[in-house]
Amino acid sequence: MHSYIQLLTTPTADTAGTAMILDVGKQRYLFGNVHEGLQRACIQRNAKLSKTTEVFITGTTEWKNVGGLFGLILTLADANAAAIMSETETARLKKLAENPEQLAAKSEKLAKAEADKKQALLEAGLDPDEHVGATEKFGKHQLTLPTLTIHGAENLTHTVATGRRFIFRKGMPVKIIEHNGGQQSEAPDSGREPDWTDDSIQVWKLPIQSGSASEAAEVGIESPRKRSFDEFVGADLPSPRSDAASIEHNYNDQEKRQFVVTEMFNSQWRLDALIDISLRDVNMPAMLWIRNQESNKLERYYPPEDGPLPDIKVLARRPWPGALVKKLPPAKPSKLAMSYIVRHHPQTGKFVPAKAKALNVHHYVWSALQSGTTVKSRDGVTVTPDMVLEPTRIGGGFAVIDLPTKDYISRLIERSEWNTSRIIDGLQAIVWILGAGVASDPNLQGFIQKHNGLKHIVSSPDISPNYITFDSTAALVIRLNQIDSHRYQIPIHSNMIPVAQPSDDRVGTEGLGYVEATRDFRLQLEPQLQIQEPPTKQPFLDTRKVLETTPEEVLSLAKQAREDVAADRLMDKLTGQNLPSQDAEIICLGTGSSAPSKYRNVSATLLRVPGCGTYLFDCGEGTLGQLKRLYNPTELQSVFHDLKAIWISHMHADHHLGTTSVIKAWREANHGLSDGRVEPRSPRENALSFLGAVQEKKLFLFAGEQMIRWLAEYSSVEAYGYDKLIAIKTGPSASKAHRSSSMEWRGAPVGFRTYDPVMNRAMTEATGMKNLVSCYVDHCQGAQAVTVRFHTGFGFSYSGDCRPSKDFVRIGRGSTVLVHEATFDDDMQSDARAKKHSTMSEAIGVASTMGAKRLILTHFSQRYQKLPNLGALDDSEVNFDDDEPSKDGAIDPNETQSVDQTNTPPEGCDPIPRHTIPTTPPAKDRISPFSSPNSSPPASPTKSQLKIAIAFDFLRVRVGDIASLEKFTPSLQQLFEILEKREKEEAYNNPGE
Repeated sequence: MHSYIQLLTTPTADTAGTAMILDVGKQRYLFGNVHEGLQRACIQRNAKLSKTTEVFITGTTEWKNVGGLFGLILTLADANAAAIMSETETARLKKLAENPEQLAAKSEKLAKAEADKKQALLEAGLDPDEHVGATEKFGKHQLTLPTLTIHGAENLTHTVATGRRFIFRKGMPVKIIEHNGGQQSEAPDSGREPDWTDDSIQVWKLPIQSGSASEAAEVGIESPRKRSFDEFVGADLPSPRSDAASIEHNYNDQEKRQFVVTEMFNSQWRLDALIDISLRDVNMPAMLWIRNQESNKLERYYPPEDGPLPDIKVLARRPWPGALVKKLPPAKPSKLAMSYIVRHHPQTGKFVPAKAKALNVHHYVWSALQSGTTVKSRDGVTVTPDMVLEPTRIGGGFAVIDLPTKDYISRLIERSEWNTSRIIDGLQAIVWILGAGVASDPNLQGFIQKHNGLKHIVSSPDISPNYITFDSTAALVIRLNQIDSHRYQIPIHSNMIPVAQPSDDRVGTEGLGYVEATRDFRLQLEPQLQIQEPPTKQPFLDTRKVLETTPEEVLSLAKQAREDVAADRLMDKLTGQNLPSQDAEIICLGTGSSAPSKYRNVSATLLRVPGCGTYLFDCGEGTLGQLKRLYNPTELQSVFHDLKAIWISHMHADHHLGTTSVIKAWREANHGLSDGRVEPRSPRENALSFLGAVQEKKLFLFAGEQMIRWLAEYSSVEAYGYDKLIAIKTGPSASKAHRSSSMEWRGAPVGFRTYDPVMNRAMTEATGMKNLVSCYVDHCQGAQAVTVRFHTGFGFSYSGDCRPSKDFVRIGRGSTVLVHEATFDDDMQSDARAKKHSTMSEAIGVASTMGAKRLILTHFSQRYQKLPNLGALDDSEVNFDDDEPSKDGAIDPNETQSVDQTNTPPEGCDPIPRHTIPTTPPAKDRISPFSSPNSSPPASPTKSQLKIAIAFDFLRVRVGDIASLEKFTPSLQQLFEILEKREKEEAYNNPGE
């Protein structure tokens, strides 16, 4: 047997924690922190997680340890489903490739072999029915999706359940096993049995509370009795009329959470499953259908807006079960930290065929001996396994110990497992995941020295270099810096171990027997303990090599571009732009789509307007890491001091999963570290007026209701700064004038253009904005685009994800800068429509119709690093298909599909079918990019005058400099052509990489 552990990440700016895989050949197990950036780190290092069905999360349940869990679940679900489908298809094709004669001969041969084996088993005194025959496996292939089991500390189920509004996957069961603070009975001297086991490993779980044993009761392993995962999967769903009430009255708090998780990933809910219900019993708003009595086809039904509802039957979707729990029961913060001891099973001695032959044992029953079964030889003599096997060997293993602070050390040392031979015999190594300052504790050092026969690997921010984690992005940015150093800076990093200052409570590894953890560090466990260095991977990016390998022709073109930009005639033209807030800076933190990739992180755009403030538009996973690569600690502190507001466009995971980390960093920068307690809001705070709230240093969040609910539900797990947040529920105004948005704070109307001038002034002073206007766009439920106006006359519009939108054109009329998604190339128009995104030409058409002065294209979907071809764009009119975009929780059926066809909700959309009902069926309009959506005169500038920039991660550009970026297009085109060719050649020459 061969097995090894390999480190995937260590603490850096990009990855907040430590993660590793245990590979035993047929199975992989993930241990450690499932932090933001883990999925992207695996992509960067080509670490395959497709065989992973068990995840063991260490440490406490807080965002820095579980922030990457949602993305990981989605990736594993898709990867496992794809792998099984591929395996099934391979088996099918293999069978088809064999002709009937071959199949008949193969079947006959297998049948004879099975008969011979049956006879041999009978002669050996074994029951043939207890042994799987060869023919039983032939030609059979079960399509089964494995269950993903996630082990962790208290509040893990609650954390996953909060994602029900934006996570939905069918056919990938997820089982959460969390551990609370109940009483654990003392194990006998012989040691307790493992808490989890399979065919390859045994796992003992070590839940550890902070503080000494005398300060708290022993932490338990088992939670109070609640329904098992299998009971949830097999249970009947509540009836459509009593769904919410049934769950509320028949489930306890933890059962409600488990019910939600089960329905998030293994629901039998279908988009096309309609129920017959009285119109008066429908919870409005909702999408409704009726069946045409003449054609027998389904038609959309639009009830009257005014007056009584008719007494008729309609067809409506059954509410998605996982969303029937409108509000989760509040959790309580827990300091319980999980660690694990992992052991292989005892290794059965090697089978010695010569001994079996000498004892006249038939070869058909050798496998029974190997599995531990006593048999009879052909002579009728009893043969036991030990007569033909080498001695059994104790299985090797390792421990993963996560100590967030020094407060956990004493409780770890006091645990009885360290004195229990049943558990620690065969233990070979300990991987330490330590918080800042923990490694210097004398008690921990003494424990390590006591167990100096083990290999100790330490991962800690004290000794882990802040190396670049995402080499591909960094290498690209380094080359872009060579081309345009004013717009791209080399990411902040260090390959050196942090130097401890005399005042620091830190220590290195000198003299303590540690091995410093680095990514790709590999420790072989079986067949013998051995440190293995991967022969083809370097722990750090060779930045000098990157600089030296940039093609000379690219650098030559870049030099010419810089000279052109510096030319007097160009500078005179630029200074005459007459743009407001030319010093405002746009920073592209994430420019990719859907999921993190090697070259682009997911969506996030920072806007810094001098004299007004700093604003973040969308905040995908890893946004905080991107900020840390752009700004040194002092600069980042300034950014957070100036950060006034965050805008979240919609509830897709790639647009908001980094929000918690950013809010926590903002809180620490402005109010210091939280004490970890979540204080209930006092009556005074509940009654506090909005005008009083904005007097305190707080962070505004403008988003839909579902985003605010998610943040509120998670705030009961961790004090990340929700108490310092002014979360404003934002949506389009009912007015068609598009002059303001509908805003609510704690149920009370607020805004920039209310009837209360004091309110308006307070909003402007607190946010630095003159106005914020949003509109619904066609992408998923609740998706919005936004335009922000400032007192300087500067207007900034941000599309989020969407199809071209007339309403967005209206609210963004005359914007100084438009940041618009351009997910697909023009030759993928059908994909753009199907997935409700925009092509590059459509984005340019929106900008021209809007009259935007500058356009930045972002949100690209691409495998290779490349520059979109702006010279081959479609110059025809843009199609605005604003046919009633998804509003307030709606799910629009795909126009090309009948509602009777199977379809699932768009990823990330809350499948509760709520809708603002139009009184007339939707309609489409085609609008020329050179004309206004209404009767107003054509916008200026024209499409040919529009200045366009292509966004890459880490682009920092002043508004006044956007026009100059086009000068660098030739050098960028040359660079990406060469890099793409190199990458394809490397992929061809190294297919396994």
